[in-house]
Amino acid sequence: MCATRLAILSPAGQGRMTLPQAMGQIVHGELEQREIWGSWLQTWQLPADSGELQPFLEELARQGLVQGREILWGRALPNEEPHRLVLQGSNQAVILRRALTALHLRGFLPGRVLLAQGDRLVLELWGETGSLALANHQLLEALEDLPVDPALTPLWPSKHFRLLVSDMDSTLISIECIDELGAHLGLKSAIAAITERSMSGELDFRSSLRERVRLLAGTPVSTIDAVIRDRLQFSPGARELIQAAKAAGMETALVTGGFTQFADYLQAELGLDYTFANRLEIRDGKITGEVIGEIIDAEAKANILELLAISQGAELSQCVAVGDGANDLPMLRKAGVGIAYHAKPTVRAQADFQIRLGGLDRALGILGLP
Repeated sequence: MCATRLAILSPAGQGRMTLPQAMGQIVHGELEQREIWGSWLQTWQLPADSGELQPFLEELARQGLVQGREILWGRALPNEEPHRLVLQGSNQAVILRRALTALHLRGFLPGRVLLAQGDRLVLELWGETGSLALANHQLLEALEDLPVDPALTPLWPSKHFRLLVSDMDSTLISIECIDELGAHLGLKSAIAAITERSMSGELDFRSSLRERVRLLAGTPVSTIDAVIRDRLQFSPGARELIQAAKAAGMETALVTGGFTQFADYLQAELGLDYTFANRLEIRDGKITGEVIGEIIDAEAKANILELLAISQGAELSQCVAVGDGANDLPMLRKAGVGIAYHAKPTVRAQADFQIRLGGLDRALGILGLP
């Protein structure tokens, strides 16, 4: 049977919109009628083709325009599926309205409210899976100037995800460890400039890492302990993300182009299952300026994620990767879900999802974890 999806978004002060009595028995089976984020949301699935309802819908749209309401409708397609619209941030009416309007242009229409709690709103959205990625990027563009982290995601089943892999510097922790080591030599600005270009994808990671490590030659190894003690800070939401992932039965791993001493500290603090990091050569209590063994670069990060998935008997679609720099991109692309965290523009443009404003705990909203 043909069906039409209808949604009305009204300013909270105006309340719900009353539909004309002329619709009679067609208007029934309302899916949602709720005040959220400064708006009244009403949704229906009407048992008639949108073509048959066109005169009614056009008149409704005219009335809505006069009253400052948003009227959205479209045909319920045979191959459409439920998805999740996740909005995390300031609960402003303009955010909800712009999000639903942008997604309506891609053929997505709202159904029920799945969650409305604090700064997180999750709506059921109906549309075709094939246009999900494009719709998600258009959603991000539409809300770029507003204080919200949005995401349009599949409706993943419970316990779907098996593995979480995260970068370390500027992701799980808020600093770049090698820059802070350089600060003790008065070389922070020089090293940080190389780091910035490397993370933006302007420099080859392997050669830039060796160049930066050479600048550390002669640094006492005790400097590492001092940086951990005095400068290392976890990113907001880092502990909550790891704890929630473990509670959901996921294995957790840190894969970094940074150094083992810092990775070992994070493993002890967060209870991570695995850590992979580069090894500084240390001789006579000092950093020599060399790296021991193969460098963990962008390709290595992606390969480690794949090997961990195989060892867990998990599909790549069940893996989540989080990172911020260009050397994280292959890992983000290989994982079923890649999340760019406060990332460089080139990374944000290519990741599945992004967190621009909030902490790492906003990844939980994207993944549908409590």
